[in-house]
Amino acid sequence: MNVLVVPSNRPDHLRTFLDAWQPWPWDHVVIVEDAPSPSTREDDARITRLCWSDIDRDISVAGVISRGDSAIRAFGFWHAWKIGAEVILTLDDDCYPSDDGWVARHRSNLFETPKWQSSWPGLRVRGLPYENGGTMTNVAVSVGLWRGHPDLDAIQTLASRPIEDRILRHGVRARVMSSDQLFPMSGMNLACRRDAACLMYFPPMGHGSPFARFDDIWAGLVIQRICRHLRLAIVCGGPLIDHQRASDPFANLVKEAPGIRAHEELWTAIDRVPLTAATSLAAMRQMGCALERETGFDGYLRKWGQGIRHWCQLFDAEETA
Repeated sequence: MNVLVVPSNRPDHLRTFLDAWQPWPWDHVVIVEDAPSPSTREDDARITRLCWSDIDRDISVAGVISRGDSAIRAFGFWHAWKIGAEVILTLDDDCYPSDDGWVARHRSNLFETPKWQSSWPGLRVRGLPYENGGTMTNVAVSVGLWRGHPDLDAIQTLASRPIEDRILRHGVRARVMSSDQLFPMSGMNLACRRDAACLMYFPPMGHGSPFARFDDIWAGLVIQRICRHLRLAIVCGGPLIDHQRASDPFANLVKEAPGIRAHEELWTAIDRVPLTAATSLAAMRQMGCALERETGFDGYLRKWGQGIRHWCQLFDAEETA
């Protein structure tokens, strides 16, 4: 089962978003409304709406799941995993179809990425097998990209002229990212296998947090650190979506400012966490315990670590139920 997760604080816009994707390429959609209660009741069995009251019902500890930030999508990942999703995908509500076969391409990245690739992208160089190119069995996450408005921070958005043609003139190829380097992981067009759902914890942002709009970037640091340890691969590139940015870059600049400064040092704290666990959930729990012992950033890392620990308990509880 393919399940889509969509965080939103624009209930009036959701029908436009869902209609634009018809016929839906996924089996079920989980909408996580960033509001105390759902905006409407759903008659469509293919749609689940979640909100703050659902979070409070399922998680007794306050602050584990963010409010007032797209990091609230983490709750949707857990719910999708809980209802049996094989592949969990996520989009922002300002993302629209661009590539045909959006779900199929993410699934291809996760389950059909070849072991062999050319040393010159797009050119069949000597030595590439013609029939037996093998298949990677360890791809955990597929990160898609965008047309329209690139996923830039507020500074670059305000300073840059339109650059879509320059970026996408030659198309975008999915590629396996080097485990020895880090890259900014955007959460607006993303997919993971079921067994990687426990890695999809987006750290505390928005209400009660000094930071905002760094949820996917910092979640990506943890995901990449654990994938490197477990020798799991991440594929980045296609499929593309059409990103029709809904947020105000001036407002984003104010929200992002504290995180821009913290990010220069925070990533090193994640990158140096020692891991010995043999599974994704155990490694995630190890990460949480390590961050709980950190004292920097005015206790933010400790709060993040506590959030990860409680997040892991959600998966423990379901597996033992």
